[in-house]
Amino acid sequence: MRSIAAIFILVAAFFVSCNNAAKEEANANDTVLLTVAVFDTTAYNYVDKPVWIEGTVTHTCKHSGKRMFIADGNDSILVEITTGPDIVKFDEALIGSRLKVLGILKELRIDEKYLNEWEAELKQPVENHDAGVHTGQKGHEDQPADAKFEQINSYRQQLKDLNTDHLSFYSIEAVSFTELK
Repeated sequence: MRSIAAIFILVAAFFVSCNNAAKEEANANDTVLLTVAVFDTTAYNYVDKPVWIEGTVTHTCKHSGKRMFIADGNDSILVEITTGPDIVKFDEALIGSRLKVLGILKELRIDEKYLNEWEAELKQPVENHDAGVHTGQKGHEDQPADAKFEQINSYRQQLKDLNTDHLSFYSIEAVSFTELK
């Protein structure tokens, strides 16, 4: 009787695990495929949701390997891809490769509070700059302080010109990626 119960439990466990794997695959297959060309105009619809995107790697960050940029045909539109929890870094050898990336679409909101915090960090002694929330953020990690203050003022001007309370910048936090041939 125990062996029949054990077999029943094993069979039930097998069906549950197969069903879970099928659900995960279905979720990945149901995920929307975005194109680089319309990324900026449609990204807001998918914040914090899984998405697929395909593109050619134009750049990987040399210092950390935590970011790469992909384009599709016209390099005037770039999509930032960041490493997710299971990806240590993007190798420079990926430059020129065409990838299909599964990831979570993220939004960076820049508002007056964000700018005030960033400005306050910059006014701290240099040895305290690495402790701030803005270390490694979009494109200003290696800039001199003057350039960072100019960027802050530029964002403030954009907020004013657009008569909005925030600017949104979108990226994809990679869960996985595959090289397409």
